[in-house]
Amino acid sequence: MEGHLFQFALLFGVLGLAAAVSLSVRLPVVPLYIAAGVVLGVFLEPDEVVGFLGKLGVVFLLFSMGLEFSIPAPRDAGKFVAAGSIDWAFNFPVGLIAGLALGWSWQDSVFLAGILYMSSSAVVAKCIVDFGRAARPETETVLGIMVFEDLVIAFYLVLINTLIVTPSDEGPAAYLFALVRAAAFIALLIALARRFGKPLARLLAHRSEEGFTLVLFSFVLLVASAAEGAAGLSEAVGAFLAGLVIGSTGLKERASSTLLPFQTLFAALFFVSFGMSLDLRSMPDVALPGLVLVIVGVGSKIAGGYLAGRVAGHPPPLSAVVGLSLVPKGEFSVLIAALAASISSGHTHLAALTGLYVFALSIIGPIGMREADRIADLLRRRITPATERPTPGE
Repeated sequence: MEGHLFQFALLFGVLGLAAAVSLSVRLPVVPLYIAAGVVLGVFLEPDEVVGFLGKLGVVFLLFSMGLEFSIPAPRDAGKFVAAGSIDWAFNFPVGLIAGLALGWSWQDSVFLAGILYMSSSAVVAKCIVDFGRAARPETETVLGIMVFEDLVIAFYLVLINTLIVTPSDEGPAAYLFALVRAAAFIALLIALARRFGKPLARLLAHRSEEGFTLVLFSFVLLVASAAEGAAGLSEAVGAFLAGLVIGSTGLKERASSTLLPFQTLFAALFFVSFGMSLDLRSMPDVALPGLVLVIVGVGSKIAGGYLAGRVAGHPPPLSAVVGLSLVPKGEFSVLIAALAASISSGHTHLAALTGLYVFALSIIGPIGMREADRIADLLRRRITPATERPTPGE
C-alpha cells in the first residue's frame, strides 16, 4: 500500500503542476498530462490501479458528453449519418493505403486504417468541456460524428476479430450475431431515453446527495459494463448512451454537477497513464513515416470534418471548427495498436508508430481546438466581403 500511496502522491503533484502550467502558458492541459506521463514512465512502472481509474475517466468524460447530446429527430438523423460517413471516407482509406505503401501486410494495414480514422472521444470531450463549447451548434455535429465513429469502431473491432482472429468457419455467424446484439442494445437504450425518462428519473432521484451519487455511479457503470459485456460495444459507447438517457430526464444538471469532481480526477489519471505506457526507445525508427502520417492525418481529418460540417448545414467557419475538433487521437488508437501487437507478425513498428502519431496529435489537436474560433473568424472575414459585396445599381 505504501508504494501505491507514494505513486498517487507523486502523480497528483505532477498533475497539479501541469494544470498550473497550462493556465500560465495558455496551453490545453491534455497534452501536458500526457507529457507528464511520458516523463513519469521513465521512473515508474505503469500501475494497474492507475490504469483502472484512468478507464473510469474515459467513462465519465463520455457520460458528460451524453448528457449534453440530444437525440436527433428522425428527419435530422440522415445528416448525422452523412457527416459520419464523410469522416470515414476521408480518413479510413488513408491508413489502409499508407500501410500498404510501407510494405506492410493487409492485416497490419487494416489496423493502421483504424488507428488513423478514430478520433479520441476522451480528448475531444475534455477539450469541449474545457473550452466551454458544449452548447454550441457545431458541437452537436462533432458529437454526432464521435458517436458514429464509436459505432463504426465497434463494427471494426468485431470485423478484425472475425476476419483475423476468429476461425473462418465461425466468422460470418459470429459477426452477424455480434452486430445484431449491438444494434438491439443501442435501440433499447434509445427507447429507454425517449419513452421512459420520467419513471427512470423517479427511480434514480434521491433526496440525499450521498444516495444520489452512489445510485448514479451504479447506473453509469452498469450501462458501460453491459455495453461491453452483453452488447460487444466499447465502454465509451455505453457511457455515452447512459448520459443520453439521464440527459433526457430532469436529472441532467444535478448529475453533471455531482460527477464533475470525479470526472476531473479520473480523466487526469487516464491521460497520465496513457503517457506512461508510451515506449520512447523505438520512436527513432518510425520518425519519418510518423511525420508524414501526422501531416496527412491532420489534413484528412480537417478536410473530412469541414465537408461533414457543410453537409450538416453549418456555414464554412463553423465547418472548419468541426474539422479541427476531429484531429485529436488517443485511447481508441492505443487499443487498436495493443490488439494488433497481440496478433501481428511483429515485423512492422505499428506500436511505436501509433505512439508517436497519437502523442503528436494529442498535442496538435487540442491546440487546434483552442484556436478554432480564431481560425473560423479569419475564414469568416475572407468570405464575408465576397458574399456581402453590393450588386451593381445598389
